[in-house]
Amino acid sequence: MKQLSALNIARLRTEEAFGYLKQVVTETENLPSEEPAAALTAAVTTLTTGVDAFDDALKASATNPATATATAADDARDAAWRGVNNYVTAMCAHPTPDVAANAAEAKSLFDKYGDPTKLAQTEESGILHNLLQDLEALDSGKRTALGLDVWITDLKTKENAYLAAAAQRTEADAARQVGIVKETRAAAEAAYRSLVNTVNALAMINGDTAYATFIDHVNAMIDRQKAISKARSTRAKNAEEAK
Repeated sequence: MKQLSALNIARLRTEEAFGYLKQVVTETENLPSEEPAAALTAAVTTLTTGVDAFDDALKASATNPATATATAADDARDAAWRGVNNYVTAMCAHPTPDVAANAAEAKSLFDKYGDPTKLAQTEESGILHNLLQDLEALDSGKRTALGLDVWITDLKTKENAYLAAAAQRTEADAARQVGIVKETRAAAEAAYRSLVNTVNALAMINGDTAYATFIDHVNAMIDRQKAISKARSTRAKNAEEAK
């Protein structure tokens, strides 16, 4: 008697679970359309609806409104860095020797760290943090003569605005992942288990002929998923032992 094998789908990674469930939905086309049992139709419909909701949640989690704000804040701090760097560079040619010397000292700090606007956002924040500390540590008289404080304040303000936006983006991402995705995944998994139980029961009662193709295909998927999970566990164990 053919039966669907057991699979602890809750142990799969989120995207992995979605992919597996989506394949199962596709395979339901191999279930008998003339099946008189209302329970099978209901189980298939519930699974399809659950997987669609899971899909929508994953898409929503990838579309975070805070991302646009963080991107704009990142662009603003990039512009602020370029502005002050260009200003200091130009001031190195100031006709007043003392001012030019102050500018050269400040420019050496920019050259020390290089252009951070081409780096990853987190790495850029680290560079700007150090640069701002160094700039603020310059002699106040030199900063005043150079007219640098207004530029430092602008860069620091833009950097703080980015950090705040990035924190909101992270918080929103976490909330979406933990909330919507977790809830819809749980519902889809429950629908899957219900379908498995329904098919197994009907195959036992009516014979497995009408369900054989579906059972064989899904069991092949289950075996493949178990092999992937086992290989992952082995790699993790080996990595741990290698430490």
